[in-house]
Amino acid sequence: MKFASLGLPGAVQAAVCSALVAGTCCAQAPQSRSTALAPSNNIEFEKTLKRMRLDLYRHPPVDIIRDGFRPVGGSVGDFAVVHHAGREHFFYIERRLREGTPFFPGHEVFFGHASTGDFFEWEVHDPVLWVRPGTWEEAHVWAPSVLKIGDEYVMCYTGLNHHLSQDLGLASSRDLFTWRRWETNPISPLRNAAWAAWWPDDICSCRDPYLFRHEGRLWVLFTANTREGASCLALASTTDLRQWQDHGPILVGPVTGYEPRLWGGHPQGSLESACMIRRRGRWFLMVNAAIRDRGRGCWIAESDRMDRFEFESLRCFWDDGACVEFVRHDGHRTLMAGLNGGRIRFGEVDWDAPQPKARSVTREQLISWQKVAPGTNP
Repeated sequence: MKFASLGLPGAVQAAVCSALVAGTCCAQAPQSRSTALAPSNNIEFEKTLKRMRLDLYRHPPVDIIRDGFRPVGGSVGDFAVVHHAGREHFFYIERRLREGTPFFPGHEVFFGHASTGDFFEWEVHDPVLWVRPGTWEEAHVWAPSVLKIGDEYVMCYTGLNHHLSQDLGLASSRDLFTWRRWETNPISPLRNAAWAAWWPDDICSCRDPYLFRHEGRLWVLFTANTREGASCLALASTTDLRQWQDHGPILVGPVTGYEPRLWGGHPQGSLESACMIRRRGRWFLMVNAAIRDRGRGCWIAESDRMDRFEFESLRCFWDDGACVEFVRHDGHRTLMAGLNGGRIRFGEVDWDAPQPKARSVTREQLISWQKVAPGTNP
């Protein structure tokens, strides 16, 4: 076949040629890391191969210090972590794409679920909360955040419709395996916010929720856009998870200078994947962003108020991690999980330092965290 006659780019021609060569009867079989088994009939062949592949999926080889965790066949995007029955459970955007954008149809359509009892050995469970055609969450589901409330776990997450309009919804579970979406979805915290640029019929920002408690209320921190065109982080709160109060932006980026690049690497981008915590009587806000003339990374800002942070005060927080989630607390120290190259890694921070900065942990440090009792995140 002459691929040039099909008008295929050179890189695609090469990929197709490679695939055809690999599929010919004369192609040499790749070496397998599995132990060779005795020949059998095709029924046993299929059943054995099923068991082998499922075992690899359920129990992937993980070097958490050197490489971090990722599911077989994919990588990890924004995630949540919650402790249950002696294990840390991670719910994450599972990315199964080569290119660096999640917006193509068919990508990021469920949440992966994995757990670990010691931070080193991992088990991957069945995915949860697939997209639902014809609804506000038919295109993608993103960025879960999980909090235990009473005897249930409540997840706040992002859904995108076919216009790529983003909104937030809730789901709950008692065991972290079976999840029930709420009939009141979506919660639409920006629907009546005069300051926000949000609409249901075109792409707009209302994503990456982070749930936390403070002074008898439940709060959600999330990414939004102002009417003027600036990316920002905003707050909403509730006492019953049904009626939400808008508290407006708490960190606002530049109004201009956003330069789109198809495959990512924007010199300036959205404020995303944020979380916050109160320590030493002050609030610490962590956020991912590409900042023009400063680079891309995980940044931190401090304030004596939870509703006001200065963009100019952002400084680098974790050189090796992004999308920070808190795992365990031990006095003034916190064990955190973050992303590096689509893999989950661990780091720790000392909040008593003059300017707290996260650092990736060693194997010995991570082992020491096994002895720290998990508790409710503040």
